[in-house]
Amino acid sequence: MDSIPPTASPPASDSDPSTRCGYIALIGRPNAGKSTLFNSCLGQRLSIVTPKPQTTRGRVLGILSRPGAQMIFLDTPGLLEARYQLHRLMARQIELAVREADAVLLLIDATSPYDRRELVQSFVAHNQKPLVAALNKIDLLAPLALEGLTKALERELGVPSFLPISALRGDNLEPLLDQLAGLLPPGPFLYPEEMVAEQPERFFAAEFIREAAFNQLSDELPYAINVVIEEFTERQPKTFIAATIYVERETQKGILIGKSGGKLRSIGQEARRQLEEFLEQQVFLELWVKVRPDWRDRDDDLAEFGYS
Repeated sequence: MDSIPPTASPPASDSDPSTRCGYIALIGRPNAGKSTLFNSCLGQRLSIVTPKPQTTRGRVLGILSRPGAQMIFLDTPGLLEARYQLHRLMARQIELAVREADAVLLLIDATSPYDRRELVQSFVAHNQKPLVAALNKIDLLAPLALEGLTKALERELGVPSFLPISALRGDNLEPLLDQLAGLLPPGPFLYPEEMVAEQPERFFAAEFIREAAFNQLSDELPYAINVVIEEFTERQPKTFIAATIYVERETQKGILIGKSGGKLRSIGQEARRQLEEFLEQQVFLELWVKVRPDWRDRDDDLAEFGYS
């Protein structure tokens, strides 16, 4: 899941020394709204969003080209305590993203600002990259409460200022983007201006299937799921996609399939709708369910599934 700087695409702005370009790592606790903000900044859904924490497992790269600046966002997993080897690899994705980044965007959930605050404090204390701090979900707070909370967080974390935003509504996104662009180093664009994503379509297909499963399953089961695309074939009039959903136990397999296959069918229908919107083409989606015991704690399985 490590991102590779582009080499094949010609720079879009070689002739303009006034342009800025760089990587921005989105950092925060699970459910802070990083993926929603990521999608809002890019103007389209590239990172999956669910009400459950720990939805994002690896870095998702998105490219926003504006006059004079190209911002390459890295959506990362949330800061969390590691319970599985998968969690430790997710933490490594955060470290790698920050290492690659020219700037860091720290996002705090205004509705639960002190959730696992020691993790956030530790990150801020050790961070050596230019940082912009934003307080998200301000649409859910009263103005007086927001002002007091912003000042308290600035004191506690030692951050000069917090920009209040709503990733969902778009409040203050332009000032946020202006701040981030100002932190990027001068240089030519790394990607063509029309490009918004680096990952292949197979990656997004797996993510949309996983998002549908997260939305329709409860308790611990969604976190035990991994999706592997077995086939992705562009056909007319439909693109054919075959995928395997892996779980850790036979009981989970039964829940995922549901009575007479009803749950799996419902997950497939939701995923297919998202895929058709994303691909702008009809999709035939075939899903299978297999058991891979304790895959979240097995290095061989994690490597096979692309977590490294």
